[in-house]
Amino acid sequence: MADAMMAVFDFHGDSDELAVAYDEVLRKVVAVSSARPVVHLAVPREYGFMVVDVWNSAEAFDTFVGNDDFRRVLAESGLPEPKIRTYPVHNLGWPVDALPLYR
Repeated sequence: MADAMMAVFDFHGDSDELAVAYDEVLRKVVAVSSARPVVHLAVPREYGFMVVDVWNSAEAFDTFVGNDDFRRVLAESGLPEPKIRTYPVHNLGWPVDALPLYR
């Protein structure tokens, strides 16, 4: 996954309130999104709430965040504007040929 990238969305505020807002907006975001991440995680944090997505490419991520409907849904959600950090992904997953998925 040489072109894969990870995006971290940090939402600052009360973790419980942010989790409720996230739960309410997730289906709306999925409905308007033209791109999907390979991995999606939502994690309560001491500062608020963190969402981590892994994308096949920076272009897929740019399509996702550049979507006007996504931006509208997020703005209407009650979630604060997230701080977004991005990172290149060096490796995604364990080599399944080297060991079984489950023991």
